[in-house]
Amino acid sequence: MKLIGYELVEKPCIYTSNHIINKLSTSFLHLIGYEETDVLGKTLIEVNCLLKSEQQLSLQDVTDTRFVYIFTSANVPVEVKISTEILDNEKIYYFERQENHTLDFTLHNFANVNTRKNESQAIFSYPECILLKHDENYLHTLSLIDPITEHPLGKKPTFSNNILDLFKQETSLHEFGVESLNSDGLTTYWDINLNMIRGNKDNQFIVCSFYDVTEKVHDIKAITKQRNEMRLVLDDVENVVNILDKDGNYTYINKAGMEFIRPFIPKYIPDFKSVNINLLYKALATNENHKAAFDDIPAVRVLKGETFKGHTIAGASGVQATYYVCDATPIYDEQGNIDGAAVVYKNLESTYESEEYKTLQENVSYVSFYYVTYLPSDFTINYINDYAFKFFKRECSTIHTELDVIGKNFFTLYNAEDTELLIKNINESIANHSSYTHKHNFSKDGRTTYTKIIFQPVFDKSNRVEKIIVLGIDITDEEKATIQMEKLLTAQDELFINTSHELNTPLSVIFSGAQLLNLYLEKESLEDVKDKILNINATTIVNCHRLMKLINNILDISKIESGLYELNLCNYNIVAIIDDIVASVSEFTKLKDIQIIFDTEVEELIIALDGYKFDRIMLNLISNAIKFSVTGKIILIKLVIIDDQTLSISVKDEGIGIDQQNIDAIFSKYIQVNRELNRISEGTGLGLPLARSMAELHGGSLHVESTLNKGSTFTVELPMKIVDTVSTNQDIDRTEIIKQEFSDIYL
Repeated sequence: MKLIGYELVEKPCIYTSNHIINKLSTSFLHLIGYEETDVLGKTLIEVNCLLKSEQQLSLQDVTDTRFVYIFTSANVPVEVKISTEILDNEKIYYFERQENHTLDFTLHNFANVNTRKNESQAIFSYPECILLKHDENYLHTLSLIDPITEHPLGKKPTFSNNILDLFKQETSLHEFGVESLNSDGLTTYWDINLNMIRGNKDNQFIVCSFYDVTEKVHDIKAITKQRNEMRLVLDDVENVVNILDKDGNYTYINKAGMEFIRPFIPKYIPDFKSVNINLLYKALATNENHKAAFDDIPAVRVLKGETFKGHTIAGASGVQATYYVCDATPIYDEQGNIDGAAVVYKNLESTYESEEYKTLQENVSYVSFYYVTYLPSDFTINYINDYAFKFFKRECSTIHTELDVIGKNFFTLYNAEDTELLIKNINESIANHSSYTHKHNFSKDGRTTYTKIIFQPVFDKSNRVEKIIVLGIDITDEEKATIQMEKLLTAQDELFINTSHELNTPLSVIFSGAQLLNLYLEKESLEDVKDKILNINATTIVNCHRLMKLINNILDISKIESGLYELNLCNYNIVAIIDDIVASVSEFTKLKDIQIIFDTEVEELIIALDGYKFDRIMLNLISNAIKFSVTGKIILIKLVIIDDQTLSISVKDEGIGIDQQNIDAIFSKYIQVNRELNRISEGTGLGLPLARSMAELHGGSLHVESTLNKGSTFTVELPMKIVDTVSTNQDIDRTEIIKQEFSDIYL
């Protein structure tokens, strides 16, 4: 290897005098990827910074062998062994690249990972924690965790201690909601996933994923705050309020309830969370002042579905008994199963118009849930809290003040799909002395809000309905999470089923061919079975193309959905391109006795295209037309200029057509509407969605018109524009593209 300006050496090296580089080898430049002018004449400190190794060592202090990561001009980390030698008043630094298969594997797989919007990934060495690689989202993540850090490659992270402690555990882990306080005082929260990659010797790396859950954590804290607000309200009420789960365990007891049950809780019970109805059984007695059977107490009966209003019981406390009125209501889940119960005990000494009740009514205005009361006779609203007023105002543009709501019919403001059915169900719940739950959703400006509404009748001492309390809880996050999970599960099932099918067919053909070929090699003369071997090999190649097509389509769809798929536009004569495509596929149409015709209004039309992607669009539409066409029919490709800004290319066949109810489904991923045609229509179900996405990337569109048993017409509309580019009409090698696109056509 040539030493620049001097002698031959084998290793990448630099020569220094007084810490300044005066000579270097060509192999050193090849190693780092920089130009000679970037290094020659620079100080060791400057080279240290150039190679991003300054935090690992100081070159001028190296006296023995050291191992370090340096970074090439392309920011690719390379592990090198640095050794030195003193020769003629010069200090020589040798850089020997270390083979590190674990690092190469980690970097390669890291490059193929697509992160989500709020997610970023990075690779660190271990245990030094030197940053070796990161994605484009990582810099944004770093700006939130520590805005002081710039140019992080080659440096150790300056995260908060609770994040750094995760790195020290030397194991793969996933931590949720890790808090980070940066130097600007900004607090953020992160789901952090650490994957330890272990290689030969001491090679270890950490692939770290950061997912910003700050908004989610804030939402959880807000919900917790709302619950605490509600508890503050209930704790100020003198009535005993108990909430039980379906197993009879107390999940909430207010202050009055704790004072009531405290004498009956055994001393070894730490708190009310360990209390259940069995432990409190002895605290309850009937109004005749003798103990009731366990199955007869309200807490047990309400969990079996009974509802109590004004049920009188006595609580035995020493010699004297205190009498209470018990109201108890089962709590149902969305499937209508009993999920718990709310039990309220009211001291008979207090009156209905107690100060505590007024306090609850006043405080309910400030808590974050929907609260309305209306009269059962004519449905007129007599009370709303601030949260409910905002709810009505959002749904009805004519509402400006509370006076626009008070005194109005509740059901003229509450937008239900079937108001008559809703009123009927509420009346049935009144007759059964129970509550009724209704799920409400409202959409505005593209945002849908989901609310769980409970209609609870309130009875007076004469067992007449005094009013209906309407309680609403915002369940938008839960509902959207459920919908999203259902979509993800459906997509996952479709991906598994379709991909398994599409992988199984070519793999089976390849496997069968390999077995047959092995049989020929063992028992036959190769010359005698030469034609058979060639047929097997041809079939194997076709099915390999099918696998490549499936993999490429899945990768392309993933890139498009993640926004990483870009156009490489050049100016082409689109007429010539389509002419070439038609000529290239003629052998497929001839073998199926199908005639393909290209009709155009113009002989030349220059527009900006990504030639490769346009080929993919056209070949997909033509291959579909061939697959679903009938022998002896015609495929017509037509180019029409719609106006001075838009052109259209249509591919029309005289095939089996598509039922109108399946028109929209054909552009959905992994969907095929002609599965009953078996081998004729085999495919991944990704071709048309991918073709439409590529057309839209060009600023165009793809749509279809079809009549069952008569044929289909797929039309691509593209903008007529050109770009300022040096090269035009670049040659396109579509041989491999055709092999893949036509690999699932059985001739």
